[in-house]
Amino acid sequence: MNAQRRRQQLWLLLLLAFFTTGAFLIGRLSSEQPAPDHAPGPAASTPGEPSAEGRQILYWRAPMDPNETYDRPGKSRMGMDLVPVYADEGGASSEGVVAIDPVTLQNIGVRTTPVTVEALERAMRTTGRFEMNEQGAYTVSLKVGGWVEQLFVDYEGAIVRKGQPLLALYSPELVSTQEEYLLALRNARRLTEGPAAEDARRLLEAARRRLAYWDLTEAQIQHLEASGTPQRTLTFYAPASGEMMNKHVVEGQQVAAGQALMDLVDISKIWLIADVYEQDLGWVKTGTAARIELPYQPGQTWQGRVEHIYYMLDPESRTARARIVLPGGKQTPFKPGMYATVYLEGTQTAPAAVVPEEAVLRTGEEDVVIVSLGGGRFQPRTVRTGIQADGKVQILEGLQEGDLVVTSAQFLIDSEARLKGALGAMTGGHDHGAQAAQSMPGMPMTPEKPAQVPQKDDLHNH
Repeated sequence: MNAQRRRQQLWLLLLLAFFTTGAFLIGRLSSEQPAPDHAPGPAASTPGEPSAEGRQILYWRAPMDPNETYDRPGKSRMGMDLVPVYADEGGASSEGVVAIDPVTLQNIGVRTTPVTVEALERAMRTTGRFEMNEQGAYTVSLKVGGWVEQLFVDYEGAIVRKGQPLLALYSPELVSTQEEYLLALRNARRLTEGPAAEDARRLLEAARRRLAYWDLTEAQIQHLEASGTPQRTLTFYAPASGEMMNKHVVEGQQVAAGQALMDLVDISKIWLIADVYEQDLGWVKTGTAARIELPYQPGQTWQGRVEHIYYMLDPESRTARARIVLPGGKQTPFKPGMYATVYLEGTQTAPAAVVPEEAVLRTGEEDVVIVSLGGGRFQPRTVRTGIQADGKVQILEGLQEGDLVVTSAQFLIDSEARLKGALGAMTGGHDHGAQAAQSMPGMPMTPEKPAQVPQKDDLHNH
């Protein structure tokens, strides 16, 4: 009975060992079969061999991670179809070229625009201040000292016309000079011949010149000759027309020769001084058109032109001053000290290649644009830029009319170029014939991880 039970247990152990060994062999055989997702089909190509389209495939990579590369088609770690990299998309024959598949281009939103040749012009908005016309300013002073007996214009802001009486002055020097002139006049009339007559005429002319040099008018001198009596006070007249400003004299005040008594400023013209920022100086020249708006009269504009650009630059505001001359007078709304908004119409430039401002990548040392070569291929290109206006930048060197430049997502393409350049430098360009990217100064070129080529077992595990 015990022997029969031992035989049954032995048979059970043999059956269990048989099934275990069979299961192990079946699992091993199935693991050696290629996975359906990674098995190359009849049309699949291996690296170095031409594809069905006749293009040589270098390797396959993940569409979302350029570092994830394979030596045969299949799925990436994220479950996406691998993208082939062809020999005609990279290598030494196309240095700096980056190839991106259409799906990725659509996902990252790449947009391009052609390079055009056109002239640029720019309108600048700035602030201006109204000032008095310096060219029409005149300071009133006397050439002889004395006492002001009467002021005919005695308040600031008064409008004065040229030749209008300003003040009456008592001056002992003027009185004595009048007496000398009358004495010389009587001697010249009495002596008509001989050397004495010539001396009398010379003395008369000297006294007359002295009165004229002290700003006595011809009418005043003729009145002195006709009356034969010196006048105690003499009237002085306005040498120019304008508005009285900076009055420094009152009636009864003693004044000295050369002392500034008042200023007369011409108000028929007024200056508008506009601030021009340093970066805009290239657009503003003498004759540049200007449009003026006043804050308290919205909707109404006045036209003018830049008459002069001051040489010195304000070191604090970094602005230059442009002078615009406008009609003045009491009938105009312009008043000194008032502010205005000024729109300057910059001079049009000569036609040149231009691109949108967003197409230029500025590294600090140089400017770069991404050029579309067609077929999903892009190339970073160093350019020399000129002036910019209205969202456009002049390209002086590096592009031609008709070239397609990338205006969006160019940072991603630029990063792809730098990454592939770093991979090519690390692998020596022989692992997969990796594309060489043009180095761009000022930007890092270290990839997050090196390119990897999994073995056959690793490929199946994916």
